[in-house]
Amino acid sequence: QAIVGPNLGFGTSTRAKVTMPIPEPQIEVPSGDVKKGAKLFKAKCAQCHTVEKGGNAKQGPPLWGVIGRTAGTYDGFGYSEA
Repeated sequence: QAIVGPNLGFGTSTRAKVTMPIPEPQIEVPSGDVKKGAKLFKAKCAQCHTVEKGGNAKQGPPLWGVIGRTAGTYDGFGYSEA
């Protein structure tokens, strides 16, 4: 499995693909609790993020489409190399 890593000396904006040295462990993830998740999102995340399709950017970028989107690529926000 390859991940996009930080700049590895190939220029100021080039990122290299790095192969993970250890495969991900096979673990069983328990099912979530929708009510607890909604309460947690409202308390911790909703002040800065929206989740609706076409939602406005707040202090943080909208989370609609975050799965599959390259980290740090939403327009209008400054991202560090971290």
